Amino acid sequence: MTRQETVVIITLLAGNYESFAKRTQTDEQVKIILDTWYSCLEDLDYKLVLQAVKKTIIESPYPPTIHDIRKNAIELVNPGSKRTAIEAWNEAYKMICNGAYMTQEEFELHSPETKKFFGSVNQLRAYATNVDFNMDVVRSNFLKQYELIVDRENKQKLLPQKMQDMIGQLADKMSVKELGE
Repeated sequence: MTRQETVVIITLLAGNYESFAKRTQTDEQVKIILDTWYSCLEDLDYKLVLQAVKKTIIESPYPPTIHDIRKNAIELVNPGSKRTAIEAWNEAYKMICNGAYMTQEEFELHSPETKKFFGSVNQLRAYATNVDFNMDVVRSNFLKQYELIVDRENKQKLLPQKMQDMIGQLADKMSVKELGE
């Protein structure tokens, strides 16, 4: 999205929300809002942002935040991607049942959230071949972890790509620094 397209988005919001319009009365306020909205939305396609803004205007009498717009944009792109924890558990259960023989290639075909719970095909094999394995305990752990994993992934998707990259670089520096100490 360009800076000029961001101006259109802010103008649309100011035209529909009086309190938003009041925040854009001075040149300095406009510049701050424009810079902030642009830096937080520039990685998204303008048409997608425009649709997300329109969706928000229709659904809410309150002016949206950048979070609201990014969230609606993601929901527009991935409308039915939400699975329940039980649906995901069914996938995990089948993986455990086939885990002793599962290859890395087969493991990679499964959903990211379920793979994240197991961590690796080797960990899955450990579950599948453990004689003291308790399916009820694993199911309970999976159901608790699944919601956390999905929530974390959704929050990560809301961040602009530049911010994700910067956080990754900072995390890399921190882990290198910790190794050196």
